[in-house]
Amino acid sequence: MKRYKWMTLGLGMALMLSLAACSQQEAEETASPTPDPTATPVQEEVVESPAVSAEPGLEEAEESQETLTLTASFQDEAGAALAGATVRFTVGDTEAEYLTGEDGALTVASLPLTGTVEVALLDDEGTETATATLELTQGSVTDVTEGEDGAWLVTLLTDADTLSLSFVQTDAGALTCALDLDEAA
Repeated sequence: MKRYKWMTLGLGMALMLSLAACSQQEAEETASPTPDPTATPVQEEVVESPAVSAEPGLEEAEESQETLTLTASFQDEAGAALAGATVRFTVGDTEAEYLTGEDGALTVASLPLTGTVEVALLDDEGTETATATLELTQGSVTDVTEGEDGAWLVTLLTDADTLSLSFVQTDAGALTCALDLDEAA
C-alpha cells in the first residue's frame, strides 16, 4: 500500500510540475512586450513643447546608445522670449518639429551624446528664419564655443545626460548658442 501511495504522490507532483511549466510558457507567449523607452516618440517626452508634425521623433537611437535631454530657451536679440515658435531639430535623416512654450523654452529628449544636431527656427510658412549647427562631443567639462565654420561646438561632461542651452535669433538669420547658466546651477 505504501508503494502505491508514493507512486501516486510522485505522479501527482509530476503532473503539477508539467501544468506549472505549461502555464508559465503560455504566460510568456501571451504577455505584452515591455515598452521600449527608445521607441517612444520624442513628442511625448517634450515638456511644454508639443510637436507640430506627426513625424517620428529623434528617439531612433539604438537601445545601447546613451541619449541626451536638451532644455533650450529661444529669444530675440532684444531678449524677448520667442513664445509659440516652431523649432526643427534634425539628426541625420530624422527630424522633428516642436513649439516653444510661453517662456520660449522647450525640452527634447533622445538626442545623441555625440554627433551633429541641426536646429532651425521656422516662420508660419515653415521657412527657416535662423539656424544653428551643434557639434556634440564628450569631455572633462561642459562648454559651448563657436567653431571657425560657424558651428557651435558643445562639449558635454562625460556621463552627462542633460544639457541646457540658450539660443538668440539674430537679425542676420543666425542662432547664437550659449550654456544656460540659470539651468546649469
